[in-house]
Parts: sequence; structure tokens; C-alpha cells
Amino acid sequence: MSFSEEATVVAHQNSPLPRYTESGPDREIDWVIADRDKLVGYESKYGDSLSSSQLQDELEKLELNAEGRDFVLITVTPHTTPPRIIGRFENDPVHWISWFSISRRLHQIKEAEIQSEQRPILRMLQDLFEAEDMHPFTGFDHHDKLQYRYFIRDLRQELVQTELENPGKVNTSSTKDPEPSSWKRLVPKRLDVPFVRESREDTWKRSRSYLTATVDTETHGVHAGIVFNLREIKSHRNYVANSLEDLIEYAADRDLQLWASMNSLNQWKVGVPRTDDPAEMRSWLEDGNKNAVRVNGTNFKKAIFVNECSASKPSAIVQKAKKELLRQYEDFLVSDELYPWSTLEEHE
Repeated sequence: MSFSEEATVVAHQNSPLPRYTESGPDREIDWVIADRDKLVGYESKYGDSLSSSQLQDELEKLELNAEGRDFVLITVTPHTTPPRIIGRFENDPVHWISWFSISRRLHQIKEAEIQSEQRPILRMLQDLFEAEDMHPFTGFDHHDKLQYRYFIRDLRQELVQTELENPGKVNTSSTKDPEPSSWKRLVPKRLDVPFVRESREDTWKRSRSYLTATVDTETHGVHAGIVFNLREIKSHRNYVANSLEDLIEYAADRDLQLWASMNSLNQWKVGVPRTDDPAEMRSWLEDGNKNAVRVNGTNFKKAIFVNECSASKPSAIVQKAKKELLRQYEDFLVSDELYPWSTLEEHE
């Protein structure tokens, strides 16, 4: 949302818009900004929840005061993804933004870029968000494990306007076992952050997610790519077997790596074999006899084609991971050139 230079705050809770509906209550929109073309109201929530009646009343109040201009209602909440209630207004000028997104944007602003009188306000807001534990992702740090959560949260929010979604869970279970199962590590060696299409109807299929972002918690390398479950999903087996040369050519053209994985990317003993050599990719996939990736005599159930998304700036890491996920989403789920079906779900 952008405004012209003459934009100004025309109403707030202590000085509300003058016109309101006769039948509904006189709602006090938190603040309203107007320029010559539009009237934009902002309804912010932190501890309270949104109600459809409140949003409808505020939308009608904006329309009454718009005087022929476009009108928009923007809701601001601490959710990391849009509240369900927003879906009821998909045909209305109602939009949503997260306080976390605002915090991230404020963190990116450099004081030299703004006017001197705005700098104390910027510092105050940054301190406020920090006090409310709304930290943006500022880079991976072995001494700050919460940065892994912040990375997932920020990546999820970058993908809000797409069809991809992620539950955003991070393994934090612990154990005294010197060789623990992957799910019992305090912080897994690799975080596997799955993304699935919102349109997938069967909940159980979400465990077979086909797009992923991974974080190596030791080296802090980030990769994103596509997962083929050769052992469990027939359509994946058939696709890799029948389109092997096309898939390898795609990987070579884009400098992708092939990873081989069991159920988890955190197998301590066997690790995660990887290669960027097309001949070796072909050997691993052919030797697995369609239902596995075979590496040095060991069969792995998943073939994962990933691209590196590491960068020096934290915001660039998030953007590169987002770009790669969306690129493979387009290549495999939208275009029919590489994959003949509309999704990578099971097709019998």
C-alpha cells in the first residue's frame, strides 16, 4: 500500500470518522489515512481477536466516508499466517498484515534513510517489538537457537500470498542417549521445513510434502528443493524412472544437488549422501531399481533435488529460499513440461 505525498491521518480512536451506519454501532477504527484517491483504515489487534461483525461495520463506515474514493481496511494481528476470519472477506477490500512483518521491516530500515525527527520513533518502535518478543530473523547463531524459529516464521510469511504453506514446527526434544534418534536431539543437525499446497485436501498427505527448505544447524547452510518419495509414492517412482534424463538435465542446468535421505535428514550413522555430478545422479537413481536411491550399497527412500540458498545478509537468505521454493513450485506444479500432473500427490 502506497500513498501520495499529501496523505494524512484523518481519523483515530480519539477523533473517529464522522459518518457511520444508522443500524450498526459507531466503530472506532484505530487509525485512518487518506489521500486524494483512497481512504485506508487500520484495525490492529494484539491480545483481542477479530470478529466478522466488527470488520463488516468498519468496512461500511469507510465506504460511507470515502466520498467516491477507493476504500480499504487493513487488519494487523500477531498471527504468523492470516487468521481464518480474513477468508470470509476474500471478495471485499480487506487485507491482513502481521506485526512480525512490520517488526522485520522496521529492523531493515537504516537511520540514514529517514529524517532526523523520525529516528527516535524508529528506535522506540524497535525497542517495543523487542520487548514484545517479536524479533525478526537476524542470522543463525549457535548461541541463539530461537533464530531457527525466526527463520521459519519469516519464510512462512514471505510465502503467505502463494499457495504454499508450512506448519512451522521445530524439533526441540532432548535425550541423554549418545546416539539419539533424530527427533530426540535438542537441535537436529538439519531442520527440514516442509511446504505443501493449501489446496491439498487430505491431511495425511501433508507428511509427504514435496517442497522443503533445510537448515544445517552446524554449518548454517540453507537449501531448498523438491522431494521425491520413491519408496512410498507410486507416481514419484514412475516419474523419476520415466523422466530420468529430463530430471538430471534440469538439475545440471540449474546447478542442483541430489540428496539421498531416509525418513529423516538427521540419520547420524548414514548421513545424507549428496552429489552434483550428473553421471553419479544417474547411477544412484538407476541402481535403486525405481523404488530407492542406492548409494554405496545402501538404499535411501527419498531423492531430494536442492539448490543452495545461503547468503551473507539474513534477509537475503529468506528471499533466496523463497525464490527457490517458488521456482520449483512453478516448474513442477504449474508447468507440465517437467511433471505431467497438477500436483505431486499420489496418482494411481
